[in-house]
Amino acid sequence: MMRGLRSACVYACTWLYMALAVVVCLPYLWITRRLDFIYAYARLGIRLLLFFSGVRVQVTGGEHLGAGGVVYMANHQSYLDPPILLASLPGAISFLAKAELFRVPLLGLVLRAGGLVPIDRRDRAAAEAGIERAAAAVRAGRPFLIFPEGTRSRDGGLLPLKKGPFYLAEQAQAPVVCARLEGTAALLPRGEWRIRPGTVRLRIAPAIELAAWTSAPEPRAALAELVRSRLEA
Repeated sequence: MMRGLRSACVYACTWLYMALAVVVCLPYLWITRRLDFIYAYARLGIRLLLFFSGVRVQVTGGEHLGAGGVVYMANHQSYLDPPILLASLPGAISFLAKAELFRVPLLGLVLRAGGLVPIDRRDRAAAEAGIERAAAAVRAGRPFLIFPEGTRSRDGGLLPLKKGPFYLAEQAQAPVVCARLEGTAALLPRGEWRIRPGTVRLRIAPAIELAAWTSAPEPRAALAELVRSRLEA
């Protein structure tokens, strides 16, 4: 009962915080064209909401976090994964988001303000265009986050990896850093809305440099194997 009430309060505060973001952050962005304040605001809100949810995040391997144009690839178990990663990874990090999320009131405005890239997996041409936009952002020096499984795992095991993330990395010609989340599925399982308190472990692996895979006969396949091995380790 108490867990459900606390979760409901956290969700309500999340929507209120996003509404405040529209009022406060969007005018700042329109005037300055800078994302620094928006990301500081977002990270503060996420950390507060995780705190009130009883979710603690322990990060190991923080020395491997890159600066500038880098592609982060993470496993995906829960809706908690994106906010935890956004709060933990440095820079004005962007990521691919389902196109339908951009049509949600308030949330769509926040996603656009953050420079996130919509992707419609039902339309191959549109999906490829989204990946091209993401690669261009990385080449311009912006960090990018992607979940190569494409969806949340039901049992915590790593699902087959999609091809699109490795096409993005190939087009961006940027280092790839793997981030493994442990514990999010137990705190907010797929199909559940109540958030359980507990500890999440975020493990950052050393960067996979271009030389490790670009000279292989099939570069994208070689990178996929390297990413899988690090996310499973």
